[in-house]
Amino acid sequence: MESSLSVRNLRKVYRSKRHEPLVAVDGVSFDVSAGECFGLLGPNGAGKSTTMKCVTGFFEPTEGLVEIEGIDVQREPKRARQHLGVCSQDDSLDTDFTVFDQMVQFASFFGIGRREAESRSRELLERFQLSSKAGELVEALSGGMRRRLQVARALVNRPRVLVLDEPTTGLDPEARRTLWEILAEQRRSGLAILLSTHYMEEAERLCDRVAIIHRGRIIDCDTPEKLIAREIGRGPVDEEIRPGVKIHRPPNLEDVYLKLTGARLE
Repeated sequence: MESSLSVRNLRKVYRSKRHEPLVAVDGVSFDVSAGECFGLLGPNGAGKSTTMKCVTGFFEPTEGLVEIEGIDVQREPKRARQHLGVCSQDDSLDTDFTVFDQMVQFASFFGIGRREAESRSRELLERFQLSSKAGELVEALSGGMRRRLQVARALVNRPRVLVLDEPTTGLDPEARRTLWEILAEQRRSGLAILLSTHYMEEAERLCDRVAIIHRGRIIDCDTPEKLIAREIGRGPVDEEIRPGVKIHRPPNLEDVYLKLTGARLE
């Protein structure tokens, strides 16, 4: 299957006259196909966000190639971004706009005419359960609603690839589940999704494949089920719930990460 997103031998090295070079991403390669959610799983500092910023063209990689729909992100950034939707880890919404105007204004950055921008905005706000908030200022929204609006805004140009950097960090469980349902729907519609997360439940729930990333390198990659079966097996795992008290539970991706890296996800 042809890849919507292709990353080859990506490296990002930060250099300073006062310190040794810092290798943030070290030879990362992966592909994401249409209708697939590919996850980068690891704690803060593992290299997930730097990888994402190189993929979106925000950072220039030290080495390597990133292609979106076959277009080199570094050589043709404007053309590549026409196929790209981005939801960064930080809240980048403009609080001076209403919810609806936020969407229409963002669409204009892609050369989308006013009438079409309004039509797409209404459609997306309905799909993301935000229609009732269309006339309200962004600053009046709850955290969960603001996150949904960020994802909706990232889809207004009808991208082929959606990049989500820690999309549910800071959300309460109900808001997180709502966003998961929306993202699963988008994946089924044929969108290629690149997702970074440190929540093992999120990776297991959304991702067709997961790359375990540690110190800037992918150290294993497969479906969540195959990673767990290969690294841990299918038997119960001991978990200490308080000193001296253990329970048995099914293995999960955090057990995989702990075995491979010696560190926990959170």
